[in-house]
Amino acid sequence: PSLSLAGMPGVNTFNGGSVVLQGVADLIGVTVDRINFVTCMFLSIPLAMVYHRHLGEASVLTRKIYPLMIGLAYCFFCFGWATKHLLANALTCYVLMHVSPTQYIHKIIFIFSMSYLTWVHFYRWIYLDFFCIDLTGPFMILVQRVTTLAFSLHDGRVKKEEELTPSQKREAISEVPEVLSYLSYLFHFQAVLTGPLTSYTDYMHLVEKTHVAIDAKGKKPDPSSEAWTKIRTSLFFMAIVALVEPHFPIADLERTDLSVLNWVLLFQWTIALQRPQYYFAWYLADGIYNLSGFGFNGFDEKGEAKWDLATNVYVYKFEMAQSFKEALDAWNVGTMQWFRRVAFDRAPKKYRTVSTYLLSAWWHGIYMGYYLTFLTGAVLTLGGKGFRRCLRWRFLSSPSLKAFYDVVTFIGTKFCFCYMTYPFARMHWGPGIAFYKRMYFSGHIIAIFCAAVLPVILPPPKEEKKKEVKEE
Repeated sequence: PSLSLAGMPGVNTFNGGSVVLQGVADLIGVTVDRINFVTCMFLSIPLAMVYHRHLGEASVLTRKIYPLMIGLAYCFFCFGWATKHLLANALTCYVLMHVSPTQYIHKIIFIFSMSYLTWVHFYRWIYLDFFCIDLTGPFMILVQRVTTLAFSLHDGRVKKEEELTPSQKREAISEVPEVLSYLSYLFHFQAVLTGPLTSYTDYMHLVEKTHVAIDAKGKKPDPSSEAWTKIRTSLFFMAIVALVEPHFPIADLERTDLSVLNWVLLFQWTIALQRPQYYFAWYLADGIYNLSGFGFNGFDEKGEAKWDLATNVYVYKFEMAQSFKEALDAWNVGTMQWFRRVAFDRAPKKYRTVSTYLLSAWWHGIYMGYYLTFLTGAVLTLGGKGFRRCLRWRFLSSPSLKAFYDVVTFIGTKFCFCYMTYPFARMHWGPGIAFYKRMYFSGHIIAIFCAAVLPVILPPPKEEKKKEVKEE
């Protein structure tokens, strides 16, 4: 493979991966970065099976080294010598974990990692004005893992057990991991390219072969059936990405020759077609995790094993959501948990929503379209909360009224999510703000009305207010 030796700053930071499959890319008509990515993802299927079935009884040392070496090979294959930035961030944070004051370790790691990521995003902004699969994706995932580990270390060393939530107790550690375990956690091939986020303690349970519990029959559950179902689902979404999505470019939404109804239908359909690319990657990564033996999350009420510990999206729940919150809870689940861990749970209550969305924009990059999307998301979230608590209880008196409410909120949620994500898909401020002007900022106005005015003219019942405080 031809690997670029050029380092950052420079365009080769983002186009420095292998070009050995360039001929295949030209034949299919896609860029080589996508071919490299898909090749690594599908290569992970047999490698995950080897890890689970043939290395299941191997030593812990072997089970650490095997995923680490493959993960690093993927990074060099896809990104060339730009991989040095992933290693530099990881190793610097490892040193900081050893030398930082315990009470500030999570903040120091967070600030350093996010600053390094911002620097990488800055050079991407300089050299690229289009989407490609580049170093920033794995860097974002690496930041999630290293900061999660730092927060777990802080919780284990500083906080008392009664101060921790159940998940924090499960993830807390009291010592900095030895370097091989640390690097294996950060770079294991199952999730180095796409995620999802997992905790260090869960990953080490996999490595140490203590991840899966024995069922009622005295056997360890087999993840194969669940894994192959997810992989087949990912292939369905890949087909949509390859065969349908190219026929509906998002730039077509700038057309002015369509009737209002036709444009609205095109808008909903085009934005919806931006999601299968994420569904494909997340379902495939989830299936790969399961094939390697990871993802066990206890048993359901029927005694069947659940394999959703690494699930990053619940497509049906997302697509059928009747509120903005339901949609967000089912989308990019690992990242949402990370936002909650490092922002929502730690910010002052009245700033939680805004601070979480600002972190989301910062983490995604410095393109102004991202900030436009996530600030809009904060407004829509507050508006959706006001709408629900002021109106929902008024429609529960009969099945027909409840059905009407459900239909309206389903359609409204679909519109809101598309309305919010358009600037994200376009990346830049100009197309995003032009879109909102074309829509007369209707989503923002309605959301602000629901958040600020609706509670005054149609106040929620006291029980609803108490419930909201409890949920917060």
